[in-house]
Amino acid sequence: MVTQEQTAYEGDTTFSLVVPGTIASIVCAFLSVGIIAAYLPRHVSLAWPVAFLIASVVFLAVAVVALARRRNVAWERFRTVAKWVLILTGIFAAMAEFMFIYDRTPGTTLAILTAVLILSAVDIPVLLGFSVARHERRPE
Repeated sequence: MVTQEQTAYEGDTTFSLVVPGTIASIVCAFLSVGIIAAYLPRHVSLAWPVAFLIASVVFLAVAVVALARRRNVAWERFRTVAKWVLILTGIFAAMAEFMFIYDRTPGTTLAILTAVLILSAVDIPVLLGFSVARHERRPE
């Protein structure tokens, strides 16, 4: 008789919108920053960066809703991983925000960059927390 410990465990391999949603959100946020960075220190039109920022928020919302609707998630493992990753990304975001303010980044541009930092600081913990929690062996 084969026990649970003796069998290979692949984890939850079902498709979920959490991973593609958070990755799409990160990509859109970075595109927003990339467009702004390509024009600095000159004036930049903010139409495309704002559009990518809005798309990033929508993708993050889709991922969070998909995560909330998911059954049988190892929430304790998710919280443990996401908490520490959130602390790390929060520190990086705070350091980047300090540099933007120190460099006297103009108001609207600073607002977009701050929003991207916040989105990234949330996206990455959700992605990593879910990726770890979905592969925890759950009692059957």
